[in-house]
Amino acid sequence: METQEKQSPLTGREGSEIDIKVAAEWTQNHRHHSPDEVISQFFGREILQKILDQPGCVGIRFYYGNAKSVSGWGRFMKKCFKRNSGEPHLIITGVTKDGKDQLPGAPDTPDSSDTHVEAFALKATAAAAPAKTVIGEQSVPCPGGAGCPQNVLTGGHAS
Repeated sequence: METQEKQSPLTGREGSEIDIKVAAEWTQNHRHHSPDEVISQFFGREILQKILDQPGCVGIRFYYGNAKSVSGWGRFMKKCFKRNSGEPHLIITGVTKDGKDQLPGAPDTPDSSDTHVEAFALKATAAAAPAKTVIGEQSVPCPGGAGCPQNVLTGGHAS
């Protein structure tokens, strides 16, 4: 019986480039489906790099979030009227090759406080890795935030 080496589901090479015409069409479709909604979020290099530098991180996962909770009545009304409300956010986490989110306090996350991680591994990554596992938020929404571009992806004129 042949044994095959199990391939991890994630390699860090996921995703691909997209043609600007397709990207412009898709973002226009989103703006038409949700005309009063946030159309983009911006994260600075510092938080992205901090997450990517975590030991074992092969990429970033984006979660949609909303700062405003919805009551049972609100969920019912949303189903009936498809009205969006609240304060949308993107939450970002580092992801391991096994597809697990790197979350503070999670059992498989190599925080500096974990006794499972060997000391030499921590020393080797201490210069490049953050002191603890982090997740990110506080992106800048567009429209509404500083630096919102006007281009084919936002429905504005190229700048």
